[in-house]
Amino acid sequence: MADPLPDIAPFLNLRRHVTVAHHVPGRIRLKLSPAALADLPRADPAPFLDLLRRLPVRIARLNPAALSVVVEYDPRVVVAADWHIILTGSAGEIALVLNRHLGGGASPDKTRRSVS
Repeated sequence: MADPLPDIAPFLNLRRHVTVAHHVPGRIRLKLSPAALADLPRADPAPFLDLLRRLPVRIARLNPAALSVVVEYDPRVVVAADWHIILTGSAGEIALVLNRHLGGGASPDKTRRSVS
């Protein structure tokens, strides 16, 4: 049985500050706006990093000085639409993306409970 979906509420709260700085198949760079710094003392990046680890990514590099993260992934497995859902979708939609990659370990109902 797969691990349950982590509490992604901190990620859902912060992602309004996240933009895609650059995206080509296999590599995406996400930028965090300076306005997010006010939320960072209360926000733990661990749920986002845990979410990334559950996707078949090759590398996820955090650059705190640049407020960015670079993710390298296999574009044959993780498609651009998955990134769009992760960055703009509901918790349930994110769970569905994870289900495709994890073989059913993430439930939209569990996700809704974890973000409420």
